[in-house]
Amino acid sequence: MDDMLRSIVDFTGDMDYESLSAEAVSRVVRHTADTVGCGAGGFDSRPARIAREMASGVSGPLVASVYGLPEKALVDAAAFANVSANRNLDFNDFGLSGHPSDMIAALFGMAEATGATGPDLICATYLAYEIATALAEASPLSERGWDQGLYCSIAAAAAMAKLLRLDPSETANAVSLAVVPSLPLRATRSGELSEWKGSATAHALMTASFAVRLAARGLNGPPDPFEGKDGLFDKALPPFKVTFSAVAGRPSAIERASLKRYPACFWGQTGIEAMLRLRTKIDPGHVESVEVATCHAAFWVVGGGRGDAEEKWNPSTRETADHSMPYMLAVTLLDGLIDDDSFSDQRREDAAVRAAMRRIKVTESPELTSRAGRDICPTQVTITMADGHRIGEVCDIPRGHPDNPMTDTEIREKFDALVARVLPSAQSAELADRLWGLTDAPSLEPVGRLLRSFSVR
Repeated sequence: MDDMLRSIVDFTGDMDYESLSAEAVSRVVRHTADTVGCGAGGFDSRPARIAREMASGVSGPLVASVYGLPEKALVDAAAFANVSANRNLDFNDFGLSGHPSDMIAALFGMAEATGATGPDLICATYLAYEIATALAEASPLSERGWDQGLYCSIAAAAAMAKLLRLDPSETANAVSLAVVPSLPLRATRSGELSEWKGSATAHALMTASFAVRLAARGLNGPPDPFEGKDGLFDKALPPFKVTFSAVAGRPSAIERASLKRYPACFWGQTGIEAMLRLRTKIDPGHVESVEVATCHAAFWVVGGGRGDAEEKWNPSTRETADHSMPYMLAVTLLDGLIDDDSFSDQRREDAAVRAAMRRIKVTESPELTSRAGRDICPTQVTITMADGHRIGEVCDIPRGHPDNPMTDTEIREKFDALVARVLPSAQSAELADRLWGLTDAPSLEPVGRLLRSFSVR
C-alpha cells in the first residue's frame, strides 16, 4: 500500500461523528438540504429523466431511493440518477474540489441502503469533503486537463467504505478500484459544453459506488495506485503529499465551501451581483457598452480566456450559457434577475439577449487577479450609457461564500422554491424538517420515502 493510499485509509478509519464540531455538523446539514433542493430543481431536466430511466428496474443487494421512482434501485444507479438531477441547474455548492456536494447523493444512497443513521451520513459527508478538498488544495486538476470527478471518486469511495464498515484492507481496495479505472477528462468543461457537464461527476460517483461494492465482496485492487509504476503520479499528476488532519484554527473543508445564490457557474457569481447592483441605478435600454474586468480564474472559465470566446458569446447549449460571463450578465442586465428560466432555449435565442452580449467585453485584470484566491474572484463591471456617463460596481466575494454566507432563511427560501416543483407544501415542509433534523435521525428511510415521491407539479 503506497503512502497516499495509506494516509486516506488511516484518516478514514480515525474519523468519528463525536469529533466533529457543532459548526461543521451544521454546515453538513445545510449543504445536504441545499443539495436536495437543487435536485428537486433539476428533477424534470432531460439528463435527469434519462438517468432515472436508466436506473428504473435496476436492483441488487444494496438499493437506495431515486428521485421520483416508486421502487428503490441499485445504489450505483441511484447515485448516477440523483447526482445528475442535483447538478443540472449548476446551483449546488462550490469548493476547491469543484462541487463537493455532488458526493452527497451517493453517500445518502449508500447510507440508506446500509441502514445508517443521520449522524453516520453526516460523518461520511464531512469525511468526503475533507479528502476531496485536501487533494484539490495539494494538486489542482483543471489546468492539467483532468476533471473534478477524480477527487470526488476517491473521497466518496473512502466515505462509502466507512458507511459499509469495511476494514482497512477493504477500504484500500475500494479507493484503488475507484481511481485506477477512472480518470475523467477536462473535455467535459471545455469549448461548447454538453449535457454531460451535469452528469460527469454522477458517473464518477457511480463508479466509486461500484468500486466499494467490489471491495466489500473481496476483490482487491492495485496496492500502489498513486505512487506505483504507471500510477496516478507517474502518468497523470506530479507527485504530491497530503496530510489528512485538522489544522488548529482552520475551519473544516465543508466550512470553507460556498453555497450558491444564483443557478450559474461559481466564477460568474460576483459579476452577476455587480450587475444587479448597477441595474438599480441605470435604464437598461440606454446602455452603450459593458466592460467586465475579472480575475484569471473567472476569465479562464467563463470569460473566453481559454481561446473559447466564440462559444461564450454564442452559447448553443444551456450548459455553455451558464458558463458564459457575457450571457449571464446580458440576461441579468435585461431581466434584473437570473434563474433557471434564464437559460431556456427561447431565452438563449432572444435577439435582445444576443444584442446585449455583443456590447459586453470581458478582460482579465492583473490587479483583480492579485486580490483573488482559489475560491474568491473579484469582478468589476463598468457600464457606459448612451450619453457617455460611466458607472461601475465591484464585487469581491459572492453571497454564499463563507466570508459572505447565506442566512438560514435564505437557504430555506431557496430550498422551498425548488422543492415546490416536485412536492406539495405539506410534504415539502416534512422533507425540510427531516433534513434539518438529520442529527437526530435514527433512519434515513423517511427522507427516502419523500424523495421517491417527487413528481413534476
